[in-house]
Amino acid sequence: MKTIEARITTNIKEDPSIEQCDIWNIQATFLDPLPSDAIRIIADPIEIGVKQLESARMDKTRTAITIRTQQKSRLQPGEMIHLGFEQDS
Repeated sequence: MKTIEARITTNIKEDPSIEQCDIWNIQATFLDPLPSDAIRIIADPIEIGVKQLESARMDKTRTAITIRTQQKSRLQPGEMIHLGFEQDS
């Protein structure tokens, strides 16, 4: 598995209108271009401090990512994280 760095842009509750909802979206932008064959991007649960619910979703430009988590992460906008990814063979 290879890694890439990303900078946190937001850490927001998925549905703020539902008080019991404890699903959060961490959004980040990649610091370097993501390889075109990168698949299944995951965050280290120790680094983000919470459990990731599914593989992260990229935007159409492949420059930003959304990580769905169970509970709010301690991460704040501007912090850096490392994301792991596999390459399609």
